[in-house]
Amino acid sequence: MAYPPALLNSAARQLQRVFEADHQLASEENELIHQVSRLVLYLLRHNLNQLLHILYRIDVEERKVKQAMLATSEEEVAENIARLIVERELLKAQIRFRYSQN
Repeated sequence: MAYPPALLNSAARQLQRVFEADHQLASEENELIHQVSRLVLYLLRHNLNQLLHILYRIDVEERKVKQAMLATSEEEVAENIARLIVERELLKAQIRFRYSQN
């Protein structure tokens, strides 16, 4: 699904805050997923508790996370989780945008 640039920018800014990234995240969906995937992979390897806290804070469904973690490699797990994170943040950005219009 193609998202408007304003929603992608909003989601990227929010994810930058959540992951405490010191660099600006991309505002193009595939690149954003790739960047978040690298952050998730790092946390998978070095700080699983922080990753789980982030997933809880973002409100990614536990069932979907468990499914994503069934992948065969860490890289696949990270990409699957990154997709869930970006999808959730884009949904939240859509909701914020919709209600700010009223």
